[in-house]
Amino acid sequence: MNMKLQFTLAEQPVHPPTHRIMDLCDYLTAEVLQPMLKRNGVKWDSRFMDFFSFDNACNPLDPTGAIRLAVPPLLAGQIGCLEQAIVQELSRLKIKTGPFQYERDPLHNTVQAMTIPITDNPTALAAAPEVNMSYMRGYLVLRDLLGYERVDGRYEFSAEDLLKRLSSVTEDKIAACTASPVRDPEMRGEVRRKPSPVSMKAIKRCLDEIKQFAQWAVSHHYRKVAAA
Repeated sequence: MNMKLQFTLAEQPVHPPTHRIMDLCDYLTAEVLQPMLKRNGVKWDSRFMDFFSFDNACNPLDPTGAIRLAVPPLLAGQIGCLEQAIVQELSRLKIKTGPFQYERDPLHNTVQAMTIPITDNPTALAAAPEVNMSYMRGYLVLRDLLGYERVDGRYEFSAEDLLKRLSSVTEDKIAACTASPVRDPEMRGEVRRKPSPVSMKAIKRCLDEIKQFAQWAVSHHYRKVAAA
């Protein structure tokens, strides 16, 4: 069971998942490597090996960095075709690269791996900011703080209304939302509700992520946002 609340654009078109280096690795696998292997009579299974991977020196969540391709042995004699297919696919997306770098077998001088520097990635603008929160915390924020009701297991709201409700959330509301009963030793052990600083910080982070998501939606002319 997925315990993470997923935020999506209700009218979202299909964007190529190329806005981060880690996504670009998957994209090139699907659009370049798999078709070439299929033409050579091989069906590739990602459970056994990822030929495209991000270079350890870069942040895989950034839009630019370096991609490393471990050349499949079956394609060792097709380096020119493989590189040309990669260049064509990246050019189609207007993604710019630096010169490819090669690792060669010292004995046979064949290319074993290549590094592809991604220097400019305009598709970074094609994806909305990620909202990362648990299902229960999201339920608390959307229901208790923002006043939304779930319909058929799903929340749906306009991006502009979401921003409007977010702007009305105060520190006191967050404190009240995170308060839990504790015994107060100064009041002879009586129980009173006290906000949790840790929970308040987590709620504020969630609100900020939702705000960034909604602002992105408005600025990119999306009207509706959903969460499920």
